[in-house]
Amino acid sequence: MFDNMEAMMYRLKKKAYKERMGEFREKNEEILSEMTEYVEQAEDRDAAAAQVAKALADAVEKRFAKRGKISGRSQMDINLFMIYFVFPAILLTQSEYAGKLADAVRDEWRGRFRNSEQLGYTTYEEISGTFQEKFLGLF
Repeated sequence: MFDNMEAMMYRLKKKAYKERMGEFREKNEEILSEMTEYVEQAEDRDAAAAQVAKALADAVEKRFAKRGKISGRSQMDINLFMIYFVFPAILLTQSEYAGKLADAVRDEWRGRFRNSEQLGYTTYEEISGTFQEKFLGLF
Protein backbone atom coordinates (compact mmCIF):
# COMPACT_ATOMS: atom_id res chain seq x y z
CA MET A 1 0.00 0.00 0.00
CA PHE A 2 2.86 2.35 0.68
CA ASP A 3 4.66 2.01 -2.66
CA ASN A 4 5.48 5.39 -4.20
CA MET A 5 4.25 7.16 -1.07
CA GLU A 6 6.44 10.20 -1.68
CA ALA A 7 5.40 10.50 -5.33
CA MET A 8 1.72 10.15 -4.41
CA MET A 9 2.00 13.08 -1.98
CA TYR A 10 4.12 15.32 -4.23
CA ARG A 11 2.39 18.53 -5.35
CA LEU A 12 -1.02 17.31 -4.39
CA LYS A 13 -3.76 19.38 -5.97
CA LYS A 14 -7.43 18.54 -6.49
CA LYS A 15 -7.07 16.98 -9.95
CA ALA A 16 -3.90 15.11 -8.99
CA TYR A 17 -5.53 13.87 -5.77
CA LYS A 18 -8.51 12.51 -7.67
CA GLU A 19 -6.26 10.71 -10.17
CA ARG A 20 -3.89 9.37 -7.54
CA MET A 21 -6.72 8.16 -5.30
CA GLY A 22 -8.16 6.29 -8.27
CA GLU A 23 -4.78 4.69 -8.92
CA PHE A 24 -4.32 3.88 -5.24
CA ARG A 25 -7.72 2.22 -4.96
CA GLU A 26 -7.24 0.24 -8.15
CA LYS A 27 -3.79 -0.94 -7.13
CA ASN A 28 -4.89 -1.86 -3.59
CA GLU A 29 -8.41 -3.07 -4.35
CA GLU A 30 -7.64 -6.65 -3.36
CA ILE A 31 -6.08 -5.82 0.01
CA LEU A 32 -8.82 -3.30 0.85
CA SER A 33 -11.44 -5.94 0.03
CA GLU A 34 -9.65 -8.55 2.15
CA MET A 35 -9.48 -6.15 5.08
CA THR A 36 -13.15 -5.20 4.99
CA GLU A 37 -14.39 -8.73 4.22
CA TYR A 38 -12.45 -10.11 7.17
CA VAL A 39 -14.28 -7.71 9.48
CA GLU A 40 -17.65 -8.29 7.79
CA GLN A 41 -17.44 -12.08 8.15
CA ALA A 42 -16.21 -12.16 11.73
CA GLU A 43 -18.47 -12.92 14.67
CA ASP A 44 -16.60 -10.41 16.84
CA ARG A 45 -16.19 -7.50 14.44
CA ASP A 46 -14.39 -5.29 16.95
CA ALA A 47 -11.74 -7.96 17.52
CA ALA A 48 -11.44 -8.59 13.78
CA ALA A 49 -11.00 -4.88 13.05
CA ALA A 50 -8.32 -4.70 15.75
CA GLN A 51 -6.52 -7.70 14.20
CA VAL A 52 -6.54 -6.06 10.77
CA ALA A 53 -5.30 -2.79 12.25
CA LYS A 54 -2.48 -4.57 14.06
CA ALA A 55 -1.47 -6.44 10.89
CA LEU A 56 -1.36 -3.16 8.93
CA ALA A 57 0.71 -1.44 11.62
CA ASP A 58 3.05 -4.46 11.81
CA ALA A 59 3.59 -4.30 8.04
CA VAL A 60 4.33 -0.56 8.19
CA GLU A 61 6.72 -1.05 11.07
CA LYS A 62 8.50 -3.87 9.26
CA ARG A 63 8.88 -1.84 6.10
CA PHE A 64 9.88 1.55 7.52
CA ALA A 65 11.64 0.81 10.83
CA LYS A 66 15.39 1.03 11.00
CA ARG A 67 16.93 -0.57 14.07
CA GLY A 68 13.45 -1.05 15.48
CA LYS A 69 12.25 2.54 15.11
CA ILE A 70 10.66 4.71 12.47
CA SER A 71 12.23 8.15 12.20
CA GLY A 72 10.09 11.13 13.17
CA ARG A 73 10.15 12.50 9.63
CA SER A 74 9.17 9.17 8.10
CA GLN A 75 6.37 8.79 10.64
CA MET A 76 4.97 12.20 9.74
CA ASP A 77 5.06 11.28 6.03
CA ILE A 78 3.36 7.96 6.75
CA ASN A 79 0.70 9.68 8.86
CA LEU A 80 -0.08 12.15 6.08
CA PHE A 81 -0.30 9.30 3.59
CA MET A 82 -2.67 7.49 5.93
CA ILE A 83 -4.89 10.58 6.19
CA TYR A 84 -4.91 11.36 2.47
CA PHE A 85 -5.06 7.86 1.00
CA VAL A 86 -5.42 4.87 3.32
CA PHE A 87 -8.30 6.01 5.54
CA PRO A 88 -10.36 7.51 2.68
CA ALA A 89 -9.79 4.37 0.59
CA ILE A 90 -11.04 2.20 3.45
CA LEU A 91 -14.14 4.38 3.76
CA LEU A 92 -14.69 4.34 -0.02
CA THR A 93 -15.07 0.55 0.05
CA GLN A 94 -18.67 1.22 1.08
CA SER A 95 -18.46 -1.68 3.51
CA GLU A 96 -20.97 -1.50 6.31
CA TYR A 97 -18.02 -1.88 8.69
CA ALA A 98 -15.55 0.47 6.99
CA GLY A 99 -15.93 3.01 9.79
CA LYS A 100 -15.29 0.35 12.43
CA LEU A 101 -12.14 -0.70 10.56
CA ALA A 102 -10.95 2.90 10.16
CA ASP A 103 -11.52 3.49 13.89
CA ALA A 104 -9.49 0.40 14.77
CA VAL A 105 -6.62 1.44 12.47
CA ARG A 106 -6.66 4.96 13.94
CA ASP A 107 -6.61 3.61 17.49
CA GLU A 108 -3.77 1.18 16.74
CA TRP A 109 -1.80 3.96 15.08
CA ARG A 110 -2.29 6.35 17.98
CA GLY A 111 -1.15 3.77 20.50
CA ARG A 112 1.79 2.42 18.57
CA PHE A 113 3.55 5.20 16.67
CA ARG A 114 5.08 8.34 18.10
CA ASN A 115 3.78 11.67 16.86
CA SER A 116 0.49 9.93 16.06
CA GLU A 117 -1.48 10.58 19.23
CA GLN A 118 -3.73 13.12 17.49
CA LEU A 119 -4.10 11.19 14.22
CA GLY A 120 -7.61 11.34 12.82
CA TYR A 121 -9.26 10.59 9.53
CA THR A 122 -11.88 11.93 7.20
CA THR A 123 -13.57 10.98 3.94
CA TYR A 124 -12.28 11.37 0.43
CA GLU A 125 -15.04 13.88 -0.32
CA GLU A 126 -14.10 16.10 2.62
CA ILE A 127 -10.42 16.10 1.67
CA SER A 128 -11.14 16.69 -1.99
CA GLY A 129 -13.41 19.57 -1.07
CA THR A 130 -10.60 21.34 0.79
CA PHE A 131 -8.55 21.84 -2.36
CA GLN A 132 -9.15 25.26 -3.83
CA GLU A 133 -10.42 25.58 -7.34
CA LYS A 134 -8.55 27.83 -9.71
CA PHE A 135 -9.81 31.40 -9.56
CA LEU A 136 -10.84 32.38 -13.10
CA GLY A 137 -8.41 29.72 -14.34
CA LEU A 138 -5.44 31.79 -13.13
CA PHE A 139 -4.50 30.54 -9.67
